[in-house]
Amino acid sequence: MADLPALPEWQLLRLPKAGSRPDECEDAGLVWDPAEPGVDGAGRPVQSLYAAVSDGASESLLARAWAEQLVGDVIDSMRLNGDWWREPEQLARDLIERSTWRWESFLAQYQENRAAQGRPITWYEQPGLEKGAFATVLGAEIRGTLLDTGETRWSWHAFALGDSCLFQIRDGAVRTSFPVTDLAEFGITPMLLGSRNRDWELVARRMTVAHGELEPGDELLLATDALAAWTLAGEAAGMLPGRQLAALAPQGEEQFAEWIAHQRSGGHMRNDDVTLIRTWVRAEA
Repeated sequence: MADLPALPEWQLLRLPKAGSRPDECEDAGLVWDPAEPGVDGAGRPVQSLYAAVSDGASESLLARAWAEQLVGDVIDSMRLNGDWWREPEQLARDLIERSTWRWESFLAQYQENRAAQGRPITWYEQPGLEKGAFATVLGAEIRGTLLDTGETRWSWHAFALGDSCLFQIRDGAVRTSFPVTDLAEFGITPMLLGSRNRDWELVARRMTVAHGELEPGDELLLATDALAAWTLAGEAAGMLPGRQLAALAPQGEEQFAEWIAHQRSGGHMRNDDVTLIRTWVRAEA
């Protein structure tokens, strides 16, 4: 039996809004690649790369902590539920049960730490804690499946709640945009996942799921809303935004930060936190 090829390469870049410190960034991103291959529902060998981004809502208390927890919970729920896209309701239930339990544990520790530091929770903070934190969330699995022919088929499966976006890029152009496909949609208040939301059935109804096939050389981008809106605007203008990001991102965080600052100052990108996960299937895959 032929061996599965190496997983797609990946890169994670994250920047705070202008005027904020890195530790004030309320975006989060995470990538995880299992050490060992698995099997799919049909018993075929598979190798998967998992990625997630989340954009914490600034108007909610502890949005940064919630987004950072959420990306880990999303990846755990995807990897522990096999072909999770076949039963999105089960994925939603697993995610809600996992994330709300962990949040309660975090919140208890947070309040204990505040008290130990001589800064107990104030009366005006209490309503925010009771309301909970909110964030968008986007999770994706990139999977290589070993077929009976010995060939590997690459595909992606993703789910989203809110306006963080996945883009499939081929030859520099956006082939697929999910879940937002129209630039005008970024002016609408996005769906958010709350840390106090235990209604997994409601979350399952609001969650959207998509998938696609990948060819060697394709790229997959996961981006929070400011960069996602720039990507859709660039595609509409015929600027091949995927090609720009492919050329820019490998230069590292410093060059990426300079480019983001230039886009913001020129009015091409909203001043907001930015997170980008970029993955690409090797051309020889």
